[in-house]
Amino acid sequence: MEISTFFLRISARCNLDCDYCYVFKHRDSAWKNYPSVMTDDTITKFCSRLKEYLTNHKSIEDINIVFHGGEPLVFGTNHLLKTIDTIDSGIGDQACMHYSLQTNGTLLTEEFVSECSKRDIGISISIDGMKSVHDKHRKYKNGTGSYDDVLRGMKFLKKYPNIFEGVIGVIDPAFDPDDILSFFESYSIENVDLLLPDSTYLDLPIGREQNPNLYRDWLISAFDSWFFRHQSLNFRTFEFLLRGLFGDNAELDAFGLGSLDYLTIETDGTYHTSDILKVAYENASYLGMNLTNNTIDEALASEKVKEYNRLLSYGSLPEKCKVCKYSDLCGGGSLPHRYSPENLFDNPTIYCNEMYALIEHASNVLEKAINDETN
Repeated sequence: MEISTFFLRISARCNLDCDYCYVFKHRDSAWKNYPSVMTDDTITKFCSRLKEYLTNHKSIEDINIVFHGGEPLVFGTNHLLKTIDTIDSGIGDQACMHYSLQTNGTLLTEEFVSECSKRDIGISISIDGMKSVHDKHRKYKNGTGSYDDVLRGMKFLKKYPNIFEGVIGVIDPAFDPDDILSFFESYSIENVDLLLPDSTYLDLPIGREQNPNLYRDWLISAFDSWFFRHQSLNFRTFEFLLRGLFGDNAELDAFGLGSLDYLTIETDGTYHTSDILKVAYENASYLGMNLTNNTIDEALASEKVKEYNRLLSYGSLPEKCKVCKYSDLCGGGSLPHRYSPENLFDNPTIYCNEMYALIEHASNVLEKAINDETN
């Protein structure tokens, strides 16, 4: 097994207090015991392990490093740039290094963004849409909204389109999706993804008990808004869905199937699978290995990685999913959303009804569009 992408969680803290955060607001509280930021010594150990890994896998020519948190810029913008220099120096010409970061945008400065542009460091921002929806959830610890600061950071990025990789947000079905997509279009944001709130059979989607069709109706309305009025936006989930309906079964976290193609490394130097598993239970992503004692190859050969990949295989789909006509596309849904204490991940996604309705609706819309075009 070979991978070329590594998520470095250089900060285990955040300057915001978002109410739906999968790191700090769900079932895994291990972050409380991690160092607040990754130390230079841990960075050096990672460089050594990566160099060792590349020596054993000479066919790998490109490596992607994604800086994550918490909020990665809590690490310090100058410190982050120096860290990239350290990694570049440590790896030398063994691979072509590519860097990016996912940030809440509040700590971006024009000076830092300009420097990232010179170094071709990609930046994605977390924003849910206009001020009303964003500030409802993404607040500072004192309760004030972060929208104004995020928008300022996004405007800095707009000056450097070569590194602005797009935005990721979380769906709040209380807000009209057309208003949200119109917001992104008004700022000429090309790449957008909006994700369902992380939920499991233990922590059900908020508001659905009162309105069973809440998320289903929002997704269908959002799809229509995008398909008929906002296709200037590269809406990742919907584009993936259309490609899947055409038979191109690429991988996307919102859907199941595939395999683990990256490793996550926490601030303490421990290896993890997908950190989104934190929504399921304590240490769900932890491999029981670390940079000091274990190679990257040992981590990839671990039983937990094998189990993760098994869960993403067609043979491990729940029986309900195997007989579903959309099983090849949906793949059981996002793996963390399949968790229950009784069956672990042997369940369809908690959003099963919503995903089925969305795929069915998109299929009908696409079929009609093709018929209208050809007749």
